[in-house]
Amino acid sequence: MDQLLAKPDVAWVDHLCSVLRFGDQIAQRLHLDERLRVKALLACALHDVGKLTVDFQEYIRGERTKAYPHALASMPFALVAEAWLGREYRWDQHDLTATAAVLSHHSPLGPELYMGYGDTPPVFHQKLPEALEKVWALLRQAGISGLPGYHEFLSSVQVLLGDPPAAMLDDRGVIPGQTLRGVFQSLPPDEFAQVKAVLHLADWLASAAEGQSPKALFLDEGRSRVSGYIRQREIKEGFLLREFQRRSASCSATTLWLRAPTGTGKTEALLLWAADAERLVYLLPTQATVNAMWRRLCKIYGVDNVGLAHGRASYVLRRESDEDLFDARLFGSVFAKPVTVATLDQYLLAHLNGRHWEERRSLSRGAAIILDEIHSYEPYTLGLLAEALEREMPARLAVASATLPRALCKALPQGAVIEAEDSLWQRARHRLELQDGSVQEGLSLAVRHAKEGKAVLVVANTIGDAQRFYQMLRDHFGWDRCHLLHARFTFRDRQVKESQVERPQPGLICVSTQVVEVSLDISYDVLISEVAPVDALVQRMGRVNRRADQSPCPVIVYRQWSWGAERVYGRRMLEWSLKLLEDLPEIPTDRQLAEATHKLYHQAMGTEEWEREFLEGRQTLQEVQQILGCYTISLSDEQMRERFTARRGQVSVGVLPSSFVQEAYLLKERGEGWRIQELFVPVPLYWLKRRDLFTPLEDLSCIQTVLAYSPELGLVAPSTEKTDTAYVFID
Repeated sequence: MDQLLAKPDVAWVDHLCSVLRFGDQIAQRLHLDERLRVKALLACALHDVGKLTVDFQEYIRGERTKAYPHALASMPFALVAEAWLGREYRWDQHDLTATAAVLSHHSPLGPELYMGYGDTPPVFHQKLPEALEKVWALLRQAGISGLPGYHEFLSSVQVLLGDPPAAMLDDRGVIPGQTLRGVFQSLPPDEFAQVKAVLHLADWLASAAEGQSPKALFLDEGRSRVSGYIRQREIKEGFLLREFQRRSASCSATTLWLRAPTGTGKTEALLLWAADAERLVYLLPTQATVNAMWRRLCKIYGVDNVGLAHGRASYVLRRESDEDLFDARLFGSVFAKPVTVATLDQYLLAHLNGRHWEERRSLSRGAAIILDEIHSYEPYTLGLLAEALEREMPARLAVASATLPRALCKALPQGAVIEAEDSLWQRARHRLELQDGSVQEGLSLAVRHAKEGKAVLVVANTIGDAQRFYQMLRDHFGWDRCHLLHARFTFRDRQVKESQVERPQPGLICVSTQVVEVSLDISYDVLISEVAPVDALVQRMGRVNRRADQSPCPVIVYRQWSWGAERVYGRRMLEWSLKLLEDLPEIPTDRQLAEATHKLYHQAMGTEEWEREFLEGRQTLQEVQQILGCYTISLSDEQMRERFTARRGQVSVGVLPSSFVQEAYLLKERGEGWRIQELFVPVPLYWLKRRDLFTPLEDLSCIQTVLAYSPELGLVAPSTEKTDTAYVFID
């Protein structure tokens, strides 16, 4: 045991040097003040002292199967050093952010961390003094003053090393009148998060398989990459920047509100605005929109620079690579790539202290954040967002939508407003027809248009109705050139369906639900829809004659709504929307459609219900952060678990249809268990109360359902369901 090891093939001192060097660079790029920089470097220097125990060194050499937790064994060293340096840097004796970061660098900080872990203290290697001398030399090289001599320091630590470190966490004698757990929880969360983020990122980079460096976390050539992308489009497509895109490129405002019609280049405008950012976080409402934007930005910024973060991100990354790129998955999940594309859920769950909240929130603080499709969120989510932004505003913020309601702008941080030029708003892409009766009566009209060679989009407000309309087209009308798209397909089948409907051919009829509103870049010739809120209808209309390259295309909206639609949207919202539609001209301009959306939001946001849900979102985030402090949320706590959601509505959970159980076991046997989620179908959580329909499969860590499933129709609802309800898949 001549050499102390940090990993099987890495010397302890070499790893320490890398972590400390990377930590200093990251702290500077994140603009930490000197006090937090010192604490971050202290955490980087001492986080692995616990690996200098006899049993860890035997474990790392394969001589034993278990070792004392090195993060816990490191804690006393960080505690003494941080208290000692407090005299030099004049921070409070309870200001133990570095100690808390060291303790929790392998486990989330929480009330039960290492509770009752052993009655025997760890035994350190005889080379501990020699190793600490190297630590001290490295810290002095980093410019940290006020350090005691390492022998003096070791003597001070020896007083604590005789007791089990876990016992210290609940001992009120270490800090009179308080436990260390209580001190750690009550630390300033933003400071703790920044120190721990630096430690984690430096440690991960030093351990990365391909020898990464802190440069991998920051975007140094953002403007040139976006400019290069624009030039390529100019050469290949004859693309010319529009006036609002040029104004966005020259806008220096830290907060931007961008309003531009669908298909006019909103994304390009946002990227030009953010071009000089060191870090970019692009937030969207659904996994499908995130995946599409991730692929798009990979082409602009390079695959290695763009991270992906949502509930199925690991699966998507595995599927699109021949190997398991663990580092790409890890850095993407914590917003550590220079450019991150994520669902808004991931950003908000970080503010609800979800796992790795420290990295996500710290890295977001200095980033340019783009909130696209802001109209897509319900008031509860907007309340969470408003509170998160008020507590931790990013360096720059852009909020964008094709139907950006003025009333909504008042609920979020104010900023410069850039709107597409009037000529773009005067586009008239649709011929609006309001029809009596239900959308079912429009199926014959859909077939007639399809026979004329038109690509027709039929949108229902519930999955049950969409399934029924599809079957009627196939069985009653005999039209086999049709596809069905909704949220209750397996992930694998959903991808196939999306690829089919993204290429509308003459004579195709696509029957869909609300999933078509924001998730697909498609353009059909005719829309037939059940009445829905105006903002949703405008999004549906945006999937017809998307780029205004045809004369106004038919949009037929049926006045009668189903019971399911009323349950999804509410009677009052549907009544208001119908009145606004009746006031529109037959061929409305994009401006007139946007104004109708503004009016609907003005009415909706003036209701007690909207205000109540918005305030509930704000209060939830306030309460969670107040209760948890620096702790990561524990989902074993039922009350906290209920609050850990970025959406209201009926939350969904993925289940495995029984017809795929055998395939799931085969995937597991072949070592491809990560692919099992291809077979999951999201269903409303309350369905699981039907024990006759849903059964846990513990060996597959999932829930099986006996409900009928087919790749053509998707999952069929229980017969006792009166109709489908809106539900939310947490991304």
